[in-house]
Amino acid sequence: MKHECNANHGSIQLAASARIQAIDRRAFLRLGGLAGIAGLCWTLTPAHLALAATTPVYCNPNRPTTPADALAALAAGNDLWATGQQQHPGEDSTRRSCVDQYGQTPFAAILSCSDSRVPPELIFDQGLGDLFVVRVAGNSDTLVGVQSLAYGVNHLGALALLVLGHQKCGAVKAAVESYPRPAPVFVSIIYPAVRKARIIVRQSGGNPNDPNQVLPVAINQHALLTAARLSSKQPFRNLVKQGALAIAAGVYSLDTQAVTMLTP
Repeated sequence: MKHECNANHGSIQLAASARIQAIDRRAFLRLGGLAGIAGLCWTLTPAHLALAATTPVYCNPNRPTTPADALAALAAGNDLWATGQQQHPGEDSTRRSCVDQYGQTPFAAILSCSDSRVPPELIFDQGLGDLFVVRVAGNSDTLVGVQSLAYGVNHLGALALLVLGHQKCGAVKAAVESYPRPAPVFVSIIYPAVRKARIIVRQSGGNPNDPNQVLPVAINQHALLTAARLSSKQPFRNLVKQGALAIAAGVYSLDTQAVTMLTP
């Protein structure tokens, strides 16, 4: 279908262009790339102009608005999961259609282990578009994983970044048993946590050569050290400094189903 341009559209298009420059890329794409389609004359209606002036659509209506609230929402969702009262929010056709049409607006980014017993959306009782999840064996800060997390917080607006370790982690167990010998990268990257865990166990009067004593401490230390490294990198460091992002570490218990937040 051809659209004929006339002079009456000129002032409308100029006004719309100014509005479009002020909106984010996601809203621009929802308009169909209006200003970027060469040679196409688009008849702008009041509805188009109203859409250009709006902020991004949040398909998760109860989305937290601060980093502290984001961490609190994760804790509240895990309480529901651990007590068998999960609500399964954001799984209905309305949410599915919304995230398809308007995109994702996750409130938290999660770096978790690939272990099939630790699915973040389930253990935090969250729905589609709520969590931006990066999973790798041992919940380690690999290059691609860090870049993915940076996308989640810098471009998608996640307010919290949680490094989530878990009880009986196979990757950490392999690191404890292999330390300090050469090992695959996904194992050796955990060695700093094993080294620190052995020191903690020895200082506590335990046996640093006993894997059963070292493993739970190494799991905690790996989550903490990973969170600390992320906090020192960009763009995370600036966002934390600005109060726009919270970075935390936690460990999920397979026995109790509860996530315990860790402190250094």
